[in-house]
Amino acid sequence: MVSILIMLLIGLTTMAGASRPFVDEVPTSSLTDKLMLEVCSAEYLICSNFQTAGSIKSDDVAKAASLRDASVLTINDLQEDFFLESSLVEGGIITLKNNLQDAAPARAFLSAVAANALPALTAYNTLSIMKQFGVAQDSSMATSVATAAYLCGGAALPGEARSCATSADALAAFVAAELGNNVNVHATKGAPISTSTSTSVAKAPVTIVKVVKGSVEEGKKVVVCHHLAFPSSLYYCHRVTGTKVIQTTLKTNEGSLIKGMAICHLNTKLWLSRHPAFKALNIARGDEACHFVVENDIIFTAAMAQDTLA
Repeated sequence: MVSILIMLLIGLTTMAGASRPFVDEVPTSSLTDKLMLEVCSAEYLICSNFQTAGSIKSDDVAKAASLRDASVLTINDLQEDFFLESSLVEGGIITLKNNLQDAAPARAFLSAVAANALPALTAYNTLSIMKQFGVAQDSSMATSVATAAYLCGGAALPGEARSCATSADALAAFVAAELGNNVNVHATKGAPISTSTSTSVAKAPVTIVKVVKGSVEEGKKVVVCHHLAFPSSLYYCHRVTGTKVIQTTLKTNEGSLIKGMAICHLNTKLWLSRHPAFKALNIARGDEACHFVVENDIIFTAAMAQDTLA
């Protein structure tokens, strides 16, 4: 009985093959692309990462990875000018890079509409973002875009909340969500760099004229927004806890004054062991570490009844 059934199935298969030939074989990748194109063209399905050419953008991701600054793995790798709080003594000397000027030029924010139309800031979308801004792949801005997309597309650092904002509305919304609607804003005001030194490596001593320290209460929850090099204004904002905000007045050897804002992290036990502050200050993980923020960076604190830095 089984053998008869098998013979019948073979006969049916042969008859079906004679009346309806198999579709011509095509390379697997081409067939997959064709099928994905048909599926993603359906009215009720949107495949956001699918291009009309039908190819997955793995090559684009690899290209983006080759463009970014490989030395930058987290936002902390862009920080410099680390110091110990105990070293901030009025009349003392501290060394700064570029007088706290920002190496990235300041640019205008996108409108909320334009920002919403921008592809998500992830490494996956790097080439799409570059194309939208007309950035050439062999330019220094390509490296900046790829690095920013990598940082913004990654997970938040341990114990932090993070958002990358390309519009004023997006930045304000993140700050309000983390600190409430009533905040104080602080920023560094750098000084001109001496023409006798290179702007890329200018490290020079400055005199500490005045130090005003915020309270531990003020620093319980702070939002720091770091300005990133990008075709438009872009801020990497993260909410940090357990800090102390410090405002300093510094004087250069040329007599120019710098308003230097700084953050002291009172407990660094959640920081990655490779954080540059540990090596720069020769401290152990968990110890307090401070760093200045450059011009164009912004610090937000919740407004309080008595604000030391207001």
